[in-house]
Amino acid sequence: MNNTRNFLPDEKDPCRNGQGKGSIILSTRVSISRNLANYKFPSSCSTEEKNQLIGIIRDCASKIDKLSDLCFLKVSKISDIQKLVMVNDYQIDDDFISKMPGRGILLMPRHSIRENAIAIPLCWDDHIRIQISGPGNIIDKSYSSAVEIEKLFESRLLFSFDKQWGYLTSNPASLGTALEISLMVHLPALAISPEIADFIKNLTKIGYAIGGFSGKDSEVVGNLFRISSSKTLGKSEEDIVEEMHAICLNIVDEEKSSRRELIKKDPLGAKDNVCRSFGLLKYAKILSFEEALELLSILRLGLDLGIIEKIKDFDFFKLINTVSDSHIISSFEMGKATDDDIDQKRADLIREKILED
Repeated sequence: MNNTRNFLPDEKDPCRNGQGKGSIILSTRVSISRNLANYKFPSSCSTEEKNQLIGIIRDCASKIDKLSDLCFLKVSKISDIQKLVMVNDYQIDDDFISKMPGRGILLMPRHSIRENAIAIPLCWDDHIRIQISGPGNIIDKSYSSAVEIEKLFESRLLFSFDKQWGYLTSNPASLGTALEISLMVHLPALAISPEIADFIKNLTKIGYAIGGFSGKDSEVVGNLFRISSSKTLGKSEEDIVEEMHAICLNIVDEEKSSRRELIKKDPLGAKDNVCRSFGLLKYAKILSFEEALELLSILRLGLDLGIIEKIKDFDFFKLINTVSDSHIISSFEMGKATDDDIDQKRADLIREKILED
């Protein structure tokens, strides 16, 4: 019996607001960072000291029945393709695999991007980072699961804690709860509207980080934004969760409003943009990942607005993962393929997924 799966949000949970094929909130990730008391932060540790810490945490997890089926991987031993697949599956970030010595990860293998995931990077910025992620708006369930896992670790490990400052972390902005909630959102109409500047400014003002598809500091591609809570000091966990719920509602309202305005003010321009995107996806012989994201984003918007028909109602979140370089290479065993080979396969794969038989 896979006890660890008990921590994952129910995939049929009605709380998964916005998880549909054309959803605005594409995915959620909740993470809690913790450090073992009386040990230096990873940035100050030698590789040997990091390996010692990893051994302590692994040993602890193996002795907790509900965590014993998590798999351990040493980052330096993971192949480049496996790393890219894990990044594209939102289980780890690029930054985590950039400096490999003395880093590991506990995770629950999954068979589909539509399954929820548990990933626990070890000796990243902090000793332990418990991450629960999955498609749609699953903030409450993911938060509850992360807290439950954190309490299991805390029953056997002593975490760094200060009565005044809360849980101690390597990043001062994370002091207190060290809880982060991150959303991947699809905002094709808002992204081209005049309101996008104020939208970003307002989120930044209240302490949220905004980045692109690949992370906080990445460029926005395919109208995909990653919005993350970045300041926890002075906020309770309940405050952070409640605030993110309010932001979710605001994001959905802003995007829907922008879509209404787009259709009202420039219906012909919107239809032209969607049809051009469809034409390129239908006939292009090669497509880079970035170009595919941009075109699929507009095509998904066209479906949501009823501008285009007679194509498959594709799952945008799942498809952008399926057509990433790493998944194409691993799924079709194209380890020695050139960039053009991958781009050609991506173009063919997209046609297969969106064109009606």
